Parts: sequence; C-alpha cells; structure tokens
Amino acid sequence: MKKNVLVMISGIAILGGIGWLGARHAEHLMLDKSIERFRQTLGPDASFTYKKATPGVLGRSVKFTSLVFRQGPETITADEAEVSKPVTKGSESPLIEHLTFRNFQMADTAGSLHLAKLAMEGVTLPVKEDVHTPAHTLSIQHAEATKLHGFIDSLQSDIAADTVTVDDFGESMASHLEATKLQFSADVPPARHVSADHVGIDGLDLAGLYNSLTTGTAYTGRNGTRDIQIDHLAIDGDSPLLRAVKILSHSSRSEAAEQEVSSVQDAELWPSLPNMSWLPALGYDRLRASVVLNDTHDLKTDKLHIEELSVDAAQMGRLHLDGDFAQAGSHTVVAANADMQVLHMHMNYMDHGLVPKILDQAAKARNMNLQDMLSGWQEQTKQGNNPILTQALAYALHPEKGPLDIYIQPQRPLPLMTVLASLGAVGVAPQIAQQVGLSLHTP
Repeated sequence: MKKNVLVMISGIAILGGIGWLGARHAEHLMLDKSIERFRQTLGPDASFTYKKATPGVLGRSVKFTSLVFRQGPETITADEAEVSKPVTKGSESPLIEHLTFRNFQMADTAGSLHLAKLAMEGVTLPVKEDVHTPAHTLSIQHAEATKLHGFIDSLQSDIAADTVTVDDFGESMASHLEATKLQFSADVPPARHVSADHVGIDGLDLAGLYNSLTTGTAYTGRNGTRDIQIDHLAIDGDSPLLRAVKILSHSSRSEAAEQEVSSVQDAELWPSLPNMSWLPALGYDRLRASVVLNDTHDLKTDKLHIEELSVDAAQMGRLHLDGDFAQAGSHTVVAANADMQVLHMHMNYMDHGLVPKILDQAAKARNMNLQDMLSGWQEQTKQGNNPILTQALAYALHPEKGPLDIYIQPQRPLPLMTVLASLGAVGVAPQIAQQVGLSLHTP
C-alpha cells in the first residue's frame, strides 16, 4: 500500500513538473508572439529594444527591463515597463489597455519629460500605416504620474509637479487634469517662476493646448464648458510679482459666443509688475485686491460685453466697470489691449483711502502745499467753463460722501487706451470730455 502511494505521488510530481515545463514553454512562445505582434502594430518608422522580457499574469501582458522605444524623432526609455497586449479591431489603431513605467523618460524635438512612475489606461497609439500616411492621434483614457519634470523647447521653460492625473487626453477631447505642487520656470528674459499648490482643469482640450505649446501654433478652444481652479498661485521674477490664494473660472462656449465668470481671491501685486510702478509713490508696498469678471464674448462680431469687472482693493477703493467693446479678441479688457474699441463704458468708484494719497502726491510733484493746490484748483473752476473738472474736484475734496460714477459714450468707437489717456487730460482740455462722451455723477 505504501509503495502504491509513493508511486502515485511520484507520478503526480513528474506530471506536474512536465506540465510546469510545458506551461513555461508555451508561455514563452506566447510571449514571443505577443512581442512580435506588438512590433507589427507600431508601423515601419518605430522600433523598440529591451534587456529582458518576461510574461505577466496569465500571459496577458509583457514586462520589460531597460526598454527603449523610438518613433521618428521621439525616444522613450524606462527602467521597467509592463505593457498589456494590444487590442485591434479591424483597421483601427491598436488599443493598449494598461501600461506602467518606472523611471520613464521621453525626448523629441519639442522637449523632454521625466516621470518617476507612470501608469496609463486605455491608450490608443499614434501609429502610422506607412511613411506616406499621417499618424493617428494619441489618446489616453486615464494617466497618473509622480515626480514630473519636463522641458518645453519652444518656451525654453521647465515644468515640474509632485503628482499629475489626466483623464480623456486626445484630439478635441474635453480633458480633466489635476496637479499638485506645480512649478513652471521660463529663463527667456524676463525670467519668470510660477508655482501653485494645486491646479484643476476640466473641459479643456489638453491635447490641442500641448500641440499649441510645442509647435507654436494658435490654440482654438473647444465648444462646451470649461472650469479652472488654482490654489495658492505665486509668480516671481527677480522679486515677487503676484500672489493669489484662489483663482476660479467657469466658461461656456458655443459656435456663436463664449460666456465666462472668473474670480481672483486675495491677490497681491507688486510694483515690479508692468503698470504697477506707481504704487510706492502713493505709499503702497503692493496692491491687495480681489477681482471678479463676468463677460460674454461674441465670437462672430468680436464684441465683448462686460457685465461686471470689479476690483476691491483694501486701503484703496472698489472699482466696478461694465460696458461693451469692439475688436475685443479674447478677454482683452483686463490686459487693456490697444486694439480694443470702446462702444460705451461705465465705472463706479468707491474710495477707501486712495484719493487723498493721489492728491498728496500731486501736490508734492508741484512742490506745493496741498491746501494751496486745492485752493488754486477751486479758483480755476470758478473762472473757467469746465463742469467736468468742477465735479471731479468736488468729489476729490469729499470722496467719503459716496461713489463716483463715470460714463463714457463716444459718438464713434474709440480705442480703449485713447479713452483712458483722455481722462487725464480733461482738466486742461475741456473739449476732450465731449469727444469721448464723458460725464460724471457724484452724490
């Protein structure tokens, strides 16, 4: 009986060993076929080499060490990689359900990218059928990466992040991106360094934006909704330039128009920013403000309707602007684009300490006592026929009484910069008020 048991156990062991050897042999045959099949899906202009390849679980994937992939000017390397079997349906581009990389590096003429770890799902490869046909567009259903560092050649800029998650990356797709500890540095003068604790973008065509950045072509927004959230933004040059605790933006775009509502919470702007050099002269080390913008851009007529642009600055004042503008481009009112034309504009200003500082600085610039300067202006308003100057002076003497309303209704569209320059010349050239359609209303 014992002898029969021993024989049976020995037979099972031998059969198991033979089965294991056969399975390993079949597994490697399947591996070789999988690798060859994968090579064939890459097209004639692509190649890859590796140090070692082993089958994954149940032979559904292939694990590589020291992987090198080349296609045209693009090179991808990884210390370790696991690639699931490509799935093809008819003439469609091959779909790879899952890829993982350790120490992933990519380089081409557009720049370079390094990731400590990268995992992607639902990847459709940009395969060329032959040298005469264009490549299919790369698309990725989901990707997660850690310790990102890249270089964008066209911008001569570095970009880095602790973690990055991307969903739905592909041509004209509404993508989703989340990044933590994001940093962007541009060395082209003037040098800039941008950082943010968190960036979330939903609905943006990230593939189109990437193509725009790497090729220098114009970016065209996609129709639909788009949301952006940026937490703790910082922009620096040789010195601090801007800080913002939170930036929120929501837009809805169609073929006809784009509507946007955006806000910047607790922003700080330093004098080294363009158009901010006046701050120290008025006794401010920086501008502290919160901003809200609500606008509609007519894409067919290129007109911009500002429902609300409000700037609430502590220890300065609150400015509210609304109006209609032509040749507006895209959200150019904030940047005071020189080409933008004013159709009509209304500003409401409530002072919180800025007006007295402006008056003090004006007196110092004239080497005059403040009271003597104001008395001279009052005498000037009595002798001349300049109702705008009279109203402005009355407000300047008592800004605490209430807000100042400024209306601009030119007979024909005028450049925004011309209108802004005209406001400062009304005191010496009263006819300018009529030319720009200027009127003031005080309490």
